[in-house]
Amino acid sequence: MLKLGYETFAYSFETLVFLFLGIGLTAFNHPYKEMGWGLLITTIINLNIARALNVLIVSAIANTSRVKNKINWKVQLVTWMSGLRGAMAYALALKAATALPLGPVILIVTLLYSFLTILFGSILNPVLAKCDVKRKTISPEA
Repeated sequence: MLKLGYETFAYSFETLVFLFLGIGLTAFNHPYKEMGWGLLITTIINLNIARALNVLIVSAIANTSRVKNKINWKVQLVTWMSGLRGAMAYALALKAATALPLGPVILIVTLLYSFLTILFGSILNPVLAKCDVKRKTISPEA
């Protein structure tokens, strides 16, 4: 019962975050001209490289202490593709929008990157199937 309640809250709050991201992306006048395509493309490349490095480094550190059940490249790929699409990045961008002179540009780049990550993450199920990465079933005794 507790697990069902937790999953319900998690799904509800994730839906709210996506709703806020969508409203934030479409409902306001954003400084697209100040942003420029170069900034958006550079941001996408840099964040994806940083995310890949984080996944690879943390997985390597975790694998050094594991004798079995090491994190293989398929799980690392799925972890990298899962990406950053959460409330923390959006909240920081909202704070920057009011506190910094270039804050509105930071906000729109964050919203666009989050939107693209959500679109990219929508193909995650076929990737999970292709990589044969499945959720392990946990026995009730564990």
